Amino acid sequence: MSTNALAMKAVLASVTIRRWTGRRLDRQVTDEVNQANGAEADAGRYNKLLIAKVAFEEVTAIVRAARTAHYVMTLPWQDEGSRILPAELIPDFQKRFQTFRIDFEKAADEFTKKYPSYMTTAKKRLGRMFKEEDYPQPKSVRGLFDFKTICRPCPTSDDFRIKIAKEHETDLKTTLEAEMKEALQNAMRDPVDRITEVVGKLSERLRNYTPGEKKGVFRDSLVENIQELVTILPAFNLTGDAKMTALTDRIAKELCKNEAQTLRDDEKVRKAVVKSADAILKQAESLFA
Repeated sequence: MSTNALAMKAVLASVTIRRWTGRRLDRQVTDEVNQANGAEADAGRYNKLLIAKVAFEEVTAIVRAARTAHYVMTLPWQDEGSRILPAELIPDFQKRFQTFRIDFEKAADEFTKKYPSYMTTAKKRLGRMFKEEDYPQPKSVRGLFDFKTICRPCPTSDDFRIKIAKEHETDLKTTLEAEMKEALQNAMRDPVDRITEVVGKLSERLRNYTPGEKKGVFRDSLVENIQELVTILPAFNLTGDAKMTALTDRIAKELCKNEAQTLRDDEKVRKAVVKSADAILKQAESLFA
């Protein structure tokens, strides 16, 4: 698959989240602690949590969920901030991240509203470590929170527009094409890595499960994770690889038909799923052999 063809099937998506964490290095306390313990000046650092941790919980939960969703719905790219988002998943991505952004902004508004009271409480929490200059002014707090998603076209070698000698332009385009092909190949390994991780965990947990004992107990999410993986793998098969399609179909047929409770109750079914999972893992390994 050429990188020009990739540009027709995917975009590069990035998620940028900025927030105030309420942490600050206290150099005075750091020096006091190091000196009190006979340690060198750079032995340790004391970072204060300026606002009680509970005040950040809602924002933190939204940020964590958004970053997880970004990872789940995309494939790696050369740029650490951008990831490949298959065109098939763009509508769902936009819908989900619009919700994340709205929730984030509401949480940031609520934090800003309560910020003065958080400062008042902090005076008691921190005692002599409280320093008013550590805190941003209430009117500037909201500006410390921002949530953005950006989708841009995947680059191609045809994007090279700098006017230079023809022979140098050809060399640069060839180099760019080679680098992007390597990045695409690495990206296509990601679905295999996910299969190895999720199916491998299924095999391990089922193999170690003993009915009636706490050892090896597994949650329903063990099966739900397999089902979720199967729904997203077709979108990740950007090259239309027949072997990947066959592997995805096999996972759906052999590992998704039984509920978690069935796997707990029926030893015969459980052993059959373990056997299938192990065979699927070998098949996945062979894709890049």
